[in-house]
Amino acid sequence: MNFVIDAGNTLIKTAVYNNTDLKVLEFHAEWIAESIHATLKSNPGIVSCLICSTREVPVWLPLLMKESDIIYYVLSHLLPLPIKIGYETPETLGKDRIAAAAGAADRFPGKNIVAIDAGTALTIDLITGDGFFAGGNISPGMRMRFSALHQQTFSLPDIEPSDHVPLIGTNTREAILAGVVNGLIYEIDNSINSLNNKYNDLHVIMTGGDAPYLSARLKNRIFVEENLVLNGLNAILRNFLISE
Repeated sequence: MNFVIDAGNTLIKTAVYNNTDLKVLEFHAEWIAESIHATLKSNPGIVSCLICSTREVPVWLPLLMKESDIIYYVLSHLLPLPIKIGYETPETLGKDRIAAAAGAADRFPGKNIVAIDAGTALTIDLITGDGFFAGGNISPGMRMRFSALHQQTFSLPDIEPSDHVPLIGTNTREAILAGVVNGLIYEIDNSINSLNNKYNDLHVIMTGGDAPYLSARLKNRIFVEENLVLNGLNAILRNFLISE
């Protein structure tokens, strides 16, 4: 079994996989040693761990893995991956983007894929049918856009997304809502349409905290997978076994 960790800006997600089957899934706001230790103890068949983190990793984590006889890896473009990285600066490529791309390629093998992560940032990445990570786009995520309008101006309010999004706003709150949400929808749909004109049989998969909210408003057909990064980390560990 594999133990994988996706430590993002908002949440720390941990999961235990038995081959491709997700057995345990947990969410934490911060690192909690007791919780991770309990997960390892209740799943004695874990042999390897792979972590993808955008935050500082506590010093006790690799020590805990060593004490539990679990092989510990930190995700890097230098590891044997099930995809080929075509990024000009792979050392600067976000680890979560690598994991999401691996998860997308594992979900749709042999297909051209757009992998979208709608989290703190919005990333739109292309993986071709031969497993080549061609690159992608990074822009502010939805809540970052709301927050920036509030923090970088003197008078605009800080608002939350709403179920009803008008085409145009008739007051300041609605105008911000329409501008941010509709702008994101246009950006995502147009990116998909442009890539679809160049790559045949394009599959689109979306993850991230805002994926359910945004996907329901897109014109393009989207497959939502909330555990895409975790699935990708597990796919990378499974690839280790093939490589060895």
